Amino acid sequence: MTILEALKSKVQYPMPDNFYQSIMVGRSIQGETEFSAEISKSKEFIGAYADCLAGLVTYPNVSEGGVSISVSDSVSLLNIANSLYKSIGENVIGKEIPTVTIGEY
Repeated sequence: MTILEALKSKVQYPMPDNFYQSIMVGRSIQGETEFSAEISKSKEFIGAYADCLAGLVTYPNVSEGGVSISVSDSVSLLNIANSLYKSIGENVIGKEIPTVTIGEY
């Protein structure tokens, strides 16, 4: 499996290849490169995955192939993207939803 195929399988929305290509170029990733466990944990790949999810939220008319993105889906996708950005030390996008921790410190 290539990096491009891995991104497509993780995103699970029917987006055109140029959507993925522009994100991979921005993250200095070669889509034809063989996907590996090492790549799956790389900052570049995680960032590209987050960029894809964030891009879905703003992509016009994502409803091809009978798949559409609702408002609640958009919030969930943005939350996942922001969690990924945080995990690689990047700034989050949009407004973060506050979280509450219950328990002892």
